[in-house]
Formats: sequence, structure tokens, C-alpha cells
Amino acid sequence: MNMRPEESQQTYHELLQKRLDVQAVLMLPDFPSREGTYYLIVAKQPEIDGTIRRVLFQDQSIMEQWISMWQLEKGTIYGLDEKLAHMLARAEILIDKADYMRQIKQRLFRITDSLQKKLICREYSHLVLFFHEAKEWLQQGLTLDAYHAFVQALHAWARLIVYEMGEHPQAALWVQVKRLDSSVYRLYEELSMNAETLEKRIELLVLAIEFAVTSRMKESVRYLMELMETKVGPWRLQELMNHPAVQAADIQIPSLIDKMVQRSFIQEVVCPGSEDGEQETCFILLG
Repeated sequence: MNMRPEESQQTYHELLQKRLDVQAVLMLPDFPSREGTYYLIVAKQPEIDGTIRRVLFQDQSIMEQWISMWQLEKGTIYGLDEKLAHMLARAEILIDKADYMRQIKQRLFRITDSLQKKLICREYSHLVLFFHEAKEWLQQGLTLDAYHAFVQALHAWARLIVYEMGEHPQAALWVQVKRLDSSVYRLYEELSMNAETLEKRIELLVLAIEFAVTSRMKESVRYLMELMETKVGPWRLQELMNHPAVQAADIQIPSLIDKMVQRSFIQEVVCPGSEDGEQETCFILLG
């Protein structure tokens, strides 16, 4: 005799409850375009991160997405993937050993000052990078490539605005940005849906993004400047790029360094290079 769906789910939950490698189980009640049930399973082993399984349990279709406690703890420091954050925000907690999931969700969705500076610096560096790429494509007459880079720049700007307001980006990012900064939303709307030619739409963006890059720089690079203050003396470019805090935060150092030199936040100095007398350009914080 086949079990009813609710009986099958209860049995499945009991099996997960008994597993020593499972810390918590969450369910997405309204996962779109799928039959069956979607579960987020928090595991104690980091190696299981990102595993997705579609299983048939007692004739019931189940989708499992495994996340490690290590990934969640890392998310409290460096920020969580936006799609995963959105899923966690709306998921229902079914199993929560030692009250772990309730506590970690509170930490994940609280933006501390240090995390906010880190996330703002990351998105600002992406904005600068994609804007620089877009202008290069324009100079080469590659309009479609420039358009793609401008879209990426606008998305970085949108996330930057969200973090500045102390929020996490949502899956419907532009709905969120429309509420927080309608002027940037209108720029995205103009680029995407304006009846003008693509070239004309792109022209409208250049000055707006240039102003945003210039006016937001001091606050946006504060995280990097504070990192550079931790060392006496100049920094080599590769040294900055390889710093664990920079790599974990996904900050695009080369694009930021050029802008910071132009605005006199840092200064280029000469460092000794290899034994054959080669010299290397390094960077020292001013002020």
C-alpha cells in the first residue's frame, strides 16, 4: 500500500533527523516549475557543498540541495551568494539541531559595518572594472560588447546601492533598486527599453556612471584603504591581489588602484625588483 504524500514526507524527515552529518533541513514551499518538494540540507562536511540531487522517495519526487555549515559561516563574514540568500530567506526550517539555523540566519542577514564596507568595495570595484571595459569596447566600435559591459556595470551599481542602504540584494534586484534609488532604475530602464538607437542609449550612460564612480570613490574604497593601513611601507600590486581578505571578497584590485592613483588616495613609488636591477612600481597610502 502506497503512503500518502504527507506520510512519505514525515518518514523522509525522520531519516534526515537521524543522520549525524545533517545539521539542519529547510524546505522551499513554493519552488517554481517543479513537481515534488525542494529541500535545503545543511551538512557538517564542507566537501558536500553545492551537491544537488533529484531523488524518488516512496514514489515522491524530492530535490535536495546540500550546503555546508562552513559555507554559511563564511557567508557571515564575506556575504552570501544572492540566490542562496534569497532561498534561505523564504525557506521554512523543518529540522534545526542545537538551534543552529535560526542563529545563523540572524547573522547572515545582519550587515555589520565591517561586512558592509567589504561588500561596498567589492561592488564598486566591479562597477569600475565593467565601466572601463565598456568604454574600451566603445572606442573600438564594438557596440554590442559595450552594451553587455554597461549592463554588468549597472548591476554592480545596483548592488552597491543596496549595500549602502544596509540591505542584501534580492532576487528581483531592480524592483528593490526602484524603491531605493529610482534614478539608477531609470538608467537601467532607458538602456533596456528606450526606443532610441543602441548607440544613443549607451551615450546617456557614460556621464552618469562616470559621475557615480568619481563621487562614490572615497567611501567605496575605505575597506581597501584600511587594509593598506595594516602594513608599514609600500604594497606590490600582486601582494594586494593575493591578500586573503581581498581574494575572499572578490575585489578587483587593478581597476581600483588606477582610480585611486588618479584621485591621489595612493601614490606610486619604486620598489626593488629582481637581482638584475629591475624595478617594480608599488603603491603607498597617502594621508
